[in-house]
Parts: sequence; C-alpha cells; structure tokens
Amino acid sequence: MLISSLILIAIGAYITSQASGRQPASRGVLDAVVHKDVAVAVGILTLGLVWKLLDAQEGCLLGWNVLGLFALEGYIGWLGAPLVHASLAPVVFATLVAIAVVTSSGWNEAPDLVDDQAAPILRMFAMAMPPLMLLQIMLGAAYRHKLTGLLPHMGGAMIVSLATPVLAMLVVRRHPEHRKLRAAATWLISIFVAQVMLGFAAFIMPLLKLASPAAEIAATTSHVVVGSLTLAASLVLAMQVQRNVRQPERREKRADPSG
Repeated sequence: MLISSLILIAIGAYITSQASGRQPASRGVLDAVVHKDVAVAVGILTLGLVWKLLDAQEGCLLGWNVLGLFALEGYIGWLGAPLVHASLAPVVFATLVAIAVVTSSGWNEAPDLVDDQAAPILRMFAMAMPPLMLLQIMLGAAYRHKLTGLLPHMGGAMIVSLATPVLAMLVVRRHPEHRKLRAAATWLISIFVAQVMLGFAAFIMPLLKLASPAAEIAATTSHVVVGSLTLAASLVLAMQVQRNVRQPERREKRADPSG
C-alpha cells in the first residue's frame, strides 16, 4: 500500500517535471493515463484497507480519514487544481504511514514513558514539524507548477534545514536510551539529508547543465518522492514524542507535623 502510493506520487512528479518541454508530448499523455490507472488501483487498495480496519481499535478513524483525503485529492486533480492536488498527495501518504504505525505490534504495547522537564516545549516543537514540512512541500509544488519563483521554496528550505536537525538532536540527546524515540529521530534526519541532497542536485544540474534532461527529471522526481517520506518521518517522530514523553509530576511537599 505504501509502495503503491509512492509510485503514484512519483508518476505525478514525473509528469510535472515534463512540463519543461524537453520530453515528447505524446509521452506526457501516456504518463497521464498511467497516472490515472495507478490512482484507481491505489483507490481500490485504500477501500480494502478501510474495510480491514473496521474492526480495529487503532487506525479505524485514520482509515476513514485517508479514504476521504484520497477521494478529495482525486476530485481536485480532476478539477484541474495542480497545487492542491500535489500538496494533498504527501498528506495521504503520511496518513498511511501513521496507520502502519498505530496498527503495528510495537504501538499496541504500553508506551515507554520518559520524564522530561522540557516535555511541553519538545512536544510542541515535534507537533509543529509536520505542518512546517507540509508548507515547504506546498512551496515546492508551487515552484514546480510555475506559480511562484524559487525564492520562497529556498527560504522555506533554510528554515526546515535548521529546525529538523535541532529537533532530532534534542530528542536523541535528551533520550538516547529510548529505542523508539531514537529510531524515529534517526530516520527523520537520515531521510531529510537525502531530501536536501536531491533538492540541491535538482537545482544545480539544470543551472550548470551537468546532466541530461532525463537525469534532471529523475532528480526532481526523487526530490518530490523523498519529500513525502520526510513529511511521514516527521509525523512519526511527533507521534512518538506525544506518546512517550511526559512532564514529571509535581509532588506536593508534606507538611511538617512538628511545625
């Protein structure tokens, strides 16, 4: 399910990358047909997922959410609103990843709670990361569809490039022994580094004419796909922080009976 969703995102990004006019128009039409066929297949799989989650305690609500988001994304794509269509696709994928997490055996176990005096700030920081990632994805989609220039996307990239390592380092340094928190933070920073490198390649190759049009399209498409992975990784980290990090309980001082 996750792989098929990524394939669908990759096909859509590939079609967008062909807008430069360096590929034959007939191939673009063919790719659009393939994109619709894969979308129908993913839609059927999504229906099957919702049916499977009907009796599940965890993930049932998320299942209905992902089905609604997928239907909305398809309808918006049919209406011809490419920016919203491209922005909803990573949200659908991230929701599918969230379903995979909450239905896993590890999530069904009791949370491994850790006390942290900075828990409110850390939890707020973690919860703010997915919306920040989504905003950056939307800026990238706006640039690809020639609705804005490169500057907003570059500015957003600088902010995200600062916030993501800070959050991951905070989680790892404050809770190095917590397996799930450490793993979620490590995955986020690893995927984000790949995302930055692909973004740099997608920017620099056409500028310096370092590669063929096919290589440039491959870099741009990969950048979009890994962007969806980055959003999903930030969501997983936020879920783990919300689930496992808590503020120490305040203990009231006992009154001295002699005083």
